[in-house]
Amino acid sequence: MDREKMVKNSVLFISCVSLLAIVWILSAIYHSSGRTEVRETSSGAPQTVSVSVSPQSARTLQDDFARIAEQSLPSVVVIRTGRTVNLWRRADAYDDVHEYYYGKRERVPTGQGSGFFVNEKGHILTNYHIIKGQEYFRAILHDGREFDAKLVGGDPLSDLAVLKIEYPGKTPFLRFADSEKVKAGHWAIAIGAPFSLSHTVTVGVVSFNRRTVGLNVHENFIQFDASINPGNSGGPLLNIEGNVIGVNDFILSPQGGNIGLGFAIAGNLAKGICSDLIEKGHTERSWVGIYMRELPGDLKAKGNLDHGVLVARVYRNSPAQRGGILPGDILLKVDGKDVREVSTTRLLLFSKRPGETVRLQILRDGQKKEIDIKTGVLSGN
Repeated sequence: MDREKMVKNSVLFISCVSLLAIVWILSAIYHSSGRTEVRETSSGAPQTVSVSVSPQSARTLQDDFARIAEQSLPSVVVIRTGRTVNLWRRADAYDDVHEYYYGKRERVPTGQGSGFFVNEKGHILTNYHIIKGQEYFRAILHDGREFDAKLVGGDPLSDLAVLKIEYPGKTPFLRFADSEKVKAGHWAIAIGAPFSLSHTVTVGVVSFNRRTVGLNVHENFIQFDASINPGNSGGPLLNIEGNVIGVNDFILSPQGGNIGLGFAIAGNLAKGICSDLIEKGHTERSWVGIYMRELPGDLKAKGNLDHGVLVARVYRNSPAQRGGILPGDILLKVDGKDVREVSTTRLLLFSKRPGETVRLQILRDGQKKEIDIKTGVLSGN
């Protein structure tokens, strides 16, 4: 009996010591300045990598977000739009006869979006779909002041537009980053006015860069998961330095609410379009004059190709026709870059300025050929 009691006491003592050891180890891990991960190198050998998880690092990152928000919010505006319509009401003894028969023209609000200053002269970049078909615009600043805005120019092919306010002094503005350097996993900070909640800041990460979805003729999107909703359109998407990497445009959602699929027009594209609109009031794009289709599987197999698009049509008197491009040619490269999809090929062609030369590599009758074409101007929007 005494032996059995001694065994039980020993087991209890060992259990307590083990429990205390586990608690001590977990506490040490929690309070340590980092954790260790084992990753596999390209040669297959494991490599130990230290990843910082200190509370101090988290607080520093939190302070960075707060600093970016504080610095950027004065440059972001809420845009309210409206139209003038005829309003009819029941007649009374004081009605004007003309008003009775033809109605009274009044301004009515029609929508709201976001935008941001791109220079100190009061120019505001926003989305074209916000200002489309509208007659007057009102910009509400971060400090609550309101200004009438005029339309400088719009570009429906990229869904971008520029407004301008007469501001007493220099407006704060945001600078563009090089959106080509943006990578999946980079921070993405969105500012806008979702559901009329002005100057809302949300944070997420970039999910994909250089995304095309077929929504706009001229498109290049950054996909991200920071929460945006109706009203965010036209607001800036910022990097961790507080510079613009994109212009928030739309979300994909089966129910209309955010599910982490947000899309912003890439900053490099937006910057170029914005400059054209400010300087000329419209956008000039290069034109080659070919209609492209995705490369069918049988042509890929026949030519043993892993990339390329099919030239389905060549427009008459176009730069492509003058340069010798023929229907049925397979376009392999644009300025040395492999092409695989029509949308990305179109983006490469649009990236040239009118009058510049673009080098196309084609495959015709099993032979590769390079052709230099001087681009024309795409007429109309």
